[in-house]
Amino acid sequence: MSTITVNPSGKVFESLEGETILDAALRSSIMLKHGCRDGRCGDCRTTLANPAPAGAISYPETLLLEASDRAGETVLCCQAVANQDLVLTAPEVTELEGISIQKLMSRVKSKEAISDDVMVLKLMFAPGSEFPYFPGQYIDITLPNKVSRSYSMASQTPQDNAVELHIRLKPDGEGTPYIFNELATRKMVTVEGPFGSFYLRKTKAPIIFIASGTGFAPIKAIMEQLIDLQGEANINARPVTLYWGGRSEQDLYMSDLCERWAKAFSWFKYIPVISDQKDNWSGRTGFVHRAVVEDYSALGSYEVYACGAPIVIESARRDLVNDCQLLPTNFYSDAFI
Repeated sequence: MSTITVNPSGKVFESLEGETILDAALRSSIMLKHGCRDGRCGDCRTTLANPAPAGAISYPETLLLEASDRAGETVLCCQAVANQDLVLTAPEVTELEGISIQKLMSRVKSKEAISDDVMVLKLMFAPGSEFPYFPGQYIDITLPNKVSRSYSMASQTPQDNAVELHIRLKPDGEGTPYIFNELATRKMVTVEGPFGSFYLRKTKAPIIFIASGTGFAPIKAIMEQLIDLQGEANINARPVTLYWGGRSEQDLYMSDLCERWAKAFSWFKYIPVISDQKDNWSGRTGFVHRAVVEDYSALGSYEVYACGAPIVIESARRDLVNDCQLLPTNFYSDAFI
């Protein structure tokens, strides 16, 4: 057993033998930053207050680590096992205080196909249940066929005690074909969460959202939060621009909602982008993150929130930092892995 201290909050938790640092923190209701929870996205990488000596932290042998992880300067919390006491520098813990992981049953309230391959699924909790989360976070759902998948909540809070999920069909998968074709209303599924560190930071920086496909779901939840925070007439509101990309116009399955936001709120701008140009499409084309690069040469004062396929996230992070002077610490992402 090792003792982990989290600065600057001063919170302390114990990690059991063989338990990852992230699992131990979540078990102790301490929300360290994280994303995929399987070592690929890197969102859980956290600075150590003091460099850890060799042997202080163990990782799976096949895991590819950054140089800072190997040097003991940072720790990939979702994969790291602490072999001695450690001190983490994790200021986000204070922001996420009050959010803890729950596992509870939910019932399918409704299913609505809103395009050929996207469904809005609403899961209702039992009366009296509370499921607090930050807009932008995600849940794991376990289906009756025992398959588990992760999906972001698409509303700021549960509506009528139900969470909204946007699910794209993957015909060769085990999860989404079952959801589309077999999961009936009133069926029970297990929900666990909330997870993730994709949430609105409490600053006054202008915002750029980048979404690909159903990566729009958590951004919709954050937009609802911003609408409540800023209001229509707030002249000091944070400027917000949403770039939403898809292969075709159909992939932008709630484009009409975004257009209504743009008409209603002076601080919001919507730019749809499709990668497969069509004769009847007069809007932007190409990769969605490249539209941002074309529009902004200096993003030093901005925050960017990007959600979607891993290649979109990785490309956006690289190009916006290298080409547009975005601070790496101001890039927040949720990769659909």
